[in-house]
Amino acid sequence: MKCDELENVLNKFSERYNSNERLQKMLRKWSADVLIWCKDEKLGFLVNVSNGRITTINRTSDSSVGRVKIVGEASVLVDVFKGLKNPSHLYLDGVLEVYGPERDQIILDAIVEELWGR
Repeated sequence: MKCDELENVLNKFSERYNSNERLQKMLRKWSADVLIWCKDEKLGFLVNVSNGRITTINRTSDSSVGRVKIVGEASVLVDVFKGLKNPSHLYLDGVLEVYGPERDQIILDAIVEELWGR
């Protein structure tokens, strides 16, 4: 299952994200539950962000959880969180879906710019 690979990739991504001093400073007041949902496997990961840091990543079969949702096929999500594909381009192409409050989407844009934009 590609979602097993995604779990490993998300754990490595969290290390990269949490070690980025610029992001930590910028997002120190942001807390949210972010659902990364593999629509082809009907399985996802609930990523808890507390005060700008990823604190937990838990597997879930409940697609209704999370204030913010990032939805795509498992192989696409793996490539995104490995840093191989820019999520902004995939979103504009309709390959990746993002749902949530506008403020959280702006924060996701800042994360993308910092981690993928350079």
